[in-house]
Amino acid sequence: MSLFATLPRYLVAGAVNTAIGYLLYLALLQVTSYRMAYVMSFVAGIGLSYLLMRFAVFRKSGRRFSPLWVAASHLTQLALGLAVVEFWVSVLGGPPALAALAAVVVCVPLMFLVQRWIFSSGGSAP
Repeated sequence: MSLFATLPRYLVAGAVNTAIGYLLYLALLQVTSYRMAYVMSFVAGIGLSYLLMRFAVFRKSGRRFSPLWVAASHLTQLALGLAVVEFWVSVLGGPPALAALAAVVVCVPLMFLVQRWIFSSGGSAP
């Protein structure tokens, strides 16, 4: 599947996943701590991301163990994003308010390539 066919769907799926994850986070804040709400919404976001990538973006089952690859890629993204945020603020002296945007600029293109690799093998979605 071509880059131009999947990239717009990837961006829309990411926006949908982010919005749903944030709404879930807000809902969980009503019943648990912010730390637990963040972890639970992050984990739910990994599951939703897999479903969106599998059925809406790449429309393939992907590589063997693709759900595990997706989970690992999101955990790696979390670590990379934290590193970018730290580098932005501590090394570059950038404003903390823009640190998350710097992480997005770095992580989104890399995650697209990783997700594309994960779903580059396997059959078509039913």
